[in-house]
Amino acid sequence: MKTRFTLFSLLLCGMPFCYSQSQPVSISIPWTKEDSAAINALALYPDTTRLKIYRACQYPAIIVNAASLQKNSSAAFASLISGFPRSMQEDLWNLSRYPNLISSLADGGKKSTSQTDSILAAFPPEIHDAALKYAQNNYGILKSINDLQDSVDGQFRQLLASYPADIQALFEDLIRMPALFSLLNDNLNLTVRVGDHYKRNPEGLTREMDSVATVRQQQQAKDVEDWKNTLQNDSSARKDLQQAANEYADSNGYKTADVDTPHDTTIINNYYTYPYPYWFGYPVWYPYDYWYPYPYWYDWGFYYGPYGNMVVFGMPSYYFLNWYFWRPLYWGRYPYLGSCFINHYYGRHRLHTLDRLVVHNWVQENRRYLPANFTGHYPHRAEAMRQIARLNARSLNKDGSINERARSQYFTSNRASFTALNRNPSAPVIPEERQISNVRQPFNRQPAVNPSRVISRQRIHQPPANQPA
Repeated sequence: MKTRFTLFSLLLCGMPFCYSQSQPVSISIPWTKEDSAAINALALYPDTTRLKIYRACQYPAIIVNAASLQKNSSAAFASLISGFPRSMQEDLWNLSRYPNLISSLADGGKKSTSQTDSILAAFPPEIHDAALKYAQNNYGILKSINDLQDSVDGQFRQLLASYPADIQALFEDLIRMPALFSLLNDNLNLTVRVGDHYKRNPEGLTREMDSVATVRQQQQAKDVEDWKNTLQNDSSARKDLQQAANEYADSNGYKTADVDTPHDTTIINNYYTYPYPYWFGYPVWYPYDYWYPYPYWYDWGFYYGPYGNMVVFGMPSYYFLNWYFWRPLYWGRYPYLGSCFINHYYGRHRLHTLDRLVVHNWVQENRRYLPANFTGHYPHRAEAMRQIARLNARSLNKDGSINERARSQYFTSNRASFTALNRNPSAPVIPEERQISNVRQPFNRQPAVNPSRVISRQRIHQPPANQPA
């Protein structure tokens, strides 16, 4: 079963949201604590997108009805392709990411190879091989998918038919931002409040959001700069990150040749990616919301330049941290990297992202065994991480969770082997953090995405809060 996080944790995930603990917004309208957090969370969307969000929040009925339609259409799509092997299902989900691709191949009957090639000229090269294969060998499933798409598009148009033309255009635009649209429905009470506040005081809401956005963007830039400096000054952590990054790419099915080949282009701030379509959803085997697939290097937070140099452009993503902290193997093998994660995400004034919560979740799960000042300026943190990795590796359930009884017994029997840990786990020295959401998920291989950087002049999807903006 998929895990649904709260609004604020999900807004912080691979989506372009983040917020930090700060003074509540000062709009004259009475805001609750949750409202203030929502304002902070929305702040990192581009201002033009924020205006669309405010307007859409005034029409919660459309959001609810569209979500009901999406529930049926995504289930129908999953059922339609369920008879194929998972690799083919992944292909079909991937084809669905490219607007009008399947309809171009399916409309008017099966195409010849030359006709298909002509159609594909308008689409990115990385999708050509898969599209040609299915157009020639599996035309029937493309036709069925296109019929489903036509049906759902017709139902959505009917749903919007009674609204003004500008509102119809607004929602047709927002539906192309599936993560955002999903979140508006999943947290309808806050959606309604935002719409109400905007209706009553649009200038005040807009002005305050602009102010909050400036503060958040400055803090985000500082966080990234701090991370760059950490890697520049800590060769052990830098080496750990590079080696862990290779394992992460391998875990996601990339070839060594892809990973080791330096890129000869220069990355820019906007990475062009197509999300999975709202109506069909993302692959059902992911335990977490995964609307926007990125290549491995995007999750690393760095890439290799034309001379093999390491170019850091942001923080490692939630997906990378979730992978790293899920298995003792990785933090035991790359403890200097883990030590830097602890130091960074327990630093002052950090943005409250899902990345930060992953690190705090890990500390809370292991706090009984962690030594005093582990999250402060602890000089032996890397060795403590090695030892807690060795302890946990002996105490895992089949699903990867910790068997607390087995861990306690093994520690008691081998206490002399864990000199860097807390000698008395029954008296933890790391404070308990209350009301902290557990956002870690079992690792699941992500879809292979063309590793080359696609340079775009138009922002399709604002980078996540832990990526360059």
